[in-house]
Amino acid sequence: MRTQHGEAETKFEARSSKSETNFNDQNPNAPNKTRAKPSIHVAVLLLALVICLSACAGKSASSKFYVLSSLPQSSLSAAEGTTIGVFPVGMPDYLDRPQIVTRASENEIRVDEFSRWAEPLKESFTRALVQNLSTLLNNAKVIRTTEGASIPMALQVVVEVLQFDGALGDDVVLIVKWGLFEAQEKKLLLAKRSSFKEPTVAATYEALVAAESRAVAALSREIAEGIKARK
Repeated sequence: MRTQHGEAETKFEARSSKSETNFNDQNPNAPNKTRAKPSIHVAVLLLALVICLSACAGKSASSKFYVLSSLPQSSLSAAEGTTIGVFPVGMPDYLDRPQIVTRASENEIRVDEFSRWAEPLKESFTRALVQNLSTLLNNAKVIRTTEGASIPMALQVVVEVLQFDGALGDDVVLIVKWGLFEAQEKKLLLAKRSSFKEPTVAATYEALVAAESRAVAALSREIAEGIKARK
């Protein structure tokens, strides 16, 4: 038989346990093993996410850089003939960017962040054109010139690109307006609008740039023929 003193102690312990439970429920700062488990899970998930992102960053694609190539040079000797100046090639704004541009449709273009020109395209185009004309006109001295240059020249070449792009695995299209000027009197001798199409041999940017280089070579041949006809 329990004594009154024993029953009182039992009731007191029960009330104390219940009060402690209620206090923990109402006090968010009270330690709670059940509440601590979600925090551990979140920390593990965050650590896994950091590791995953680090691995992805380590495997990210690296950029590749390209330049237009010129025709093989037939001779390295300096030309002593007529001096012909080539102005920097004009380029539309949509091509004036470091990324290589491809055409998805008549009204849509695409740029690739990881396939880039090693230098501004207009610089690469101008350099290839000058080198090509030097090879094709081996009796002439072909130089890059600018407005107001003091070097005596017989002829000047002006080229404005209207379109210069293509699709991977498809054709490259080059459309230009070009002209020949008499250097001293600034007289227009010849003006043409020309278009060239070169197939790519593979659906890669290397093949695309190679086809674009062949298109510049085709333009160079046409300009060289125009110069020869004026001599």
